[in-house]
Amino acid sequence: MRILAWLGLALIGWVAAPSEARAYERQLTVAAEVGWAGIPNSNNLPLNGVNAGVTVGYGINDAWGVRGLGNFNLLFDDRRLRTGIIGAEAIYLLDIVRFVPIFGFGLDAMVSGFDDRKRGDFAMHALLGVDFLINPRWLVGADARVFWVTTNGRSFLDALFFTAGVRVGVRFDVR
Repeated sequence: MRILAWLGLALIGWVAAPSEARAYERQLTVAAEVGWAGIPNSNNLPLNGVNAGVTVGYGINDAWGVRGLGNFNLLFDDRRLRTGIIGAEAIYLLDIVRFVPIFGFGLDAMVSGFDDRKRGDFAMHALLGVDFLINPRWLVGADARVFWVTTNGRSFLDALFFTAGVRVGVRFDVR
């Protein structure tokens, strides 16, 4: 008899539960980010600096999305390294109600300036992040990216470049 009661409660819970979260599906997300940028193992470049950027994303379905990103990074000690990054990334969203872990990878174009030299490079990156959905429109989040500068053999940049930041975003329905 107890097992029937538990099965009945489970059935009621299943029927009463919302059908799907749909936090990102067919929504446009625009966010601004600020944080840290660095090249921790460099011998000849500044090690730490600031990162400022924007992202624009679109949820393809309940698990996958795409984002474009634009970052400006300023690393400094007694000299300055300026880096601009424009990229695109595919993201996988673990849509768990309010906290949404994010994993992704992307391709990037970088423009850098250091000691009166300018250079263009290509990079690939991996992303680890999390969003906290404040309400159906607003979110706050954090992202960490590691960029592998694929053309670093001829560049003054080191092979690995890191950014980490917090962001505030707003979502719009595009249904």
